[in-house]
Amino acid sequence: MNQDYKKALELNKENTDRYYRKSIEKTEQQKFLEKILHERFGDDFDQSLNIADIACGGGTLTHHLSSLYQKANFSLVDYFDEALHLAKDLNQGERFTILNNSIYTLENFEDHTFDIVFCWQTLSWLEDPEAALQQLLRITKPGGKLFLSSLFNLDHDVDIYSKVLDYTLESGNQGIPFSYNTYSSYTIHKWIGKEVKELTLEKFIPNIDFQYEGKGIGTFTVNSDRGRLQISAGQLLNWAVLQIIK
Repeated sequence: MNQDYKKALELNKENTDRYYRKSIEKTEQQKFLEKILHERFGDDFDQSLNIADIACGGGTLTHHLSSLYQKANFSLVDYFDEALHLAKDLNQGERFTILNNSIYTLENFEDHTFDIVFCWQTLSWLEDPEAALQQLLRITKPGGKLFLSSLFNLDHDVDIYSKVLDYTLESGNQGIPFSYNTYSSYTIHKWIGKEVKELTLEKFIPNIDFQYEGKGIGTFTVNSDRGRLQISAGQLLNWAVLQIIK
């Protein structure tokens, strides 16, 4: 895991904590994920599944999903201790295992461990997303499912790799950048398309307009003749959910 990114999280501690906590109230992406799950599985969530929430942050994804999958066991993984403190507060009980680990190793888990793997709003901020995807596939059972939200270019065979310095944050003032990447559908298929049974990308367009007046990173909506666009720090946010059946 990129140590600069971890250091940036530590320097921006108050902003980081606020970012994690805002998802305690169900976000539009969380609602979109649950819509996808209902469309795929109907209302049959009453199974004793093993579910992983990788790069879980404050554990808010599991916090909401555990009400849907009431018989499932959840393993939450992040490498930032401050995030895991919140994850432990939100997800208490025998059904939840919370671990500090890197997405690049996931060394606590054997091959073919989980029925479902979630990795939310993470892939775009990684230095080596392909290696991370391989680990997520490794811990998924054959026939198991993966759901990842990230920035994906569905309209062009173009990847965008960028480094961001946000000078409204202490990390930016100290010259510590972090990745802000968008991956094409072409690249995702090239990385893992031959290793999985099914791979689909579903565009996420929120049903509400976001407002943001600050000068740092923050999402706002622009309504155009090409539809509703989400912008942050001058960059177009092409959110989508990657769905995989291994």
